[in-house]
Amino acid sequence: MSATNCPYAEVPRYTCRRAPTHASLDGDLDKPFWRHVERTPVFADLDAGARAHLDTRAALQWDDDGLYIGFWVSDPDVRTLDTERSMMSWQENAVIVCLAFPGAVYELGVSPSGKTEPLTLVWKDAYPRGGHYDVPEFNLARLQPFVIDETQNKVHARGSRWGFEKWAFPGMQAAVRVDGALNDRHLVDRGWTAEIALPWSGMKLLDDKEILPPRRGTELRIELGRTEVVEGPGSSATALWTWAHHGSRALHIPECYPVITLSGE
Repeated sequence: MSATNCPYAEVPRYTCRRAPTHASLDGDLDKPFWRHVERTPVFADLDAGARAHLDTRAALQWDDDGLYIGFWVSDPDVRTLDTERSMMSWQENAVIVCLAFPGAVYELGVSPSGKTEPLTLVWKDAYPRGGHYDVPEFNLARLQPFVIDETQNKVHARGSRWGFEKWAFPGMQAAVRVDGALNDRHLVDRGWTAEIALPWSGMKLLDDKEILPPRRGTELRIELGRTEVVEGPGSSATALWTWAHHGSRALHIPECYPVITLSGE
């Protein structure tokens, strides 16, 4: 991650503590597993850094099996649009996890209905023949990925990336719970919560620098965010709120991602 487009020398840091009990994913963040975990600050606008008008926070834990992420999402109108991802765009109310390794960024979106949308971006300079990513899971001829910045290289100084929309993270789990009534616009809701589990074993294909297996002191780069479709007169726009401030509309800038340090406590 030597090339950088992040204008900030300081990025958020977070101590990710070991989980006190075995994880059981059901979307309920009131259970003891999450009761005493430190939460992030409220998410803010990705570009300007202004605090979002709806509260969103997250927390992380880990154990020998995997990494666990919880989201608390305030929303008086919990609804889904049931849309499909189109390359880099997914117009949907969702929470987002971006996990960066030196050669790739894995993004996962989870909607209030529990629908998941993955996206994996692999740097072209990390894809030499016979290299770590030159494997059947990322076969260029068969999967025909799209290309980011093929000609202009405006989003990142490092250059172009392959975009794989269908790679399934092995063992990934996601669960949600709605505090209200999903897709009932006559009722006022309180919001929803999401739980995500990313097994370490499933990260092997992303881990091109052998950061894993995890141990005390291991550092990961992870961005957490939320998309919210805001309706206007005759149109709509998708707001993007994140933990870190990027100073642009570009989400996939790993140098801006918060540093997550695994703690033995």
